[in-house]
Amino acid sequence: MRLSLPALLRALLRARRGIAAVEFALLAPLLILLALGIADLGMLIHERVQLSQVLTAGAQYAFRQGQSESGSTLTADVKSFVDTLSPVTLSSLSTSYNGGLESDSCYCVQGSSPVYTGPLTCGATCTDASGSTAGKFMAITAAISPTPLFSMNAYFMPDTLSATVTVRLK
Repeated sequence: MRLSLPALLRALLRARRGIAAVEFALLAPLLILLALGIADLGMLIHERVQLSQVLTAGAQYAFRQGQSESGSTLTADVKSFVDTLSPVTLSSLSTSYNGGLESDSCYCVQGSSPVYTGPLTCGATCTDASGSTAGKFMAITAAISPTPLFSMNAYFMPDTLSATVTVRLK
């Protein structure tokens, strides 16, 4: 039985065998790209959490040691502690004591990007509206360079993740 060309085309258009395989072949690359993007996003979030945990541990260490150590010794100790503790490779790590003033005096901190005013007597009331008292502070800043699992995601991921934590020592 020989079919004419129009009859053969009609038969092919009515046939439903293999449609699922064709649909899967069309959608599989998109699903794979989506899965790889989600995996990279998960890794990015994981690295951000690790960075946050390392800085929190560094702040706790600074708080405990800050009661007895001077500023210059403390900054070196905290830097060494954080660098040793970090499960990820830090692309940068810095510590500053009293906003980089590096003196053992007490200061008042104002604003979200801290402005240090002073030096003042430790425990003196600050002149801003907060009513806080002067103290000693340490800021720890660290950054990592995340590496994507899938090279195409490098265009969408940040080059660095950075975080800063400021802790009052006294």
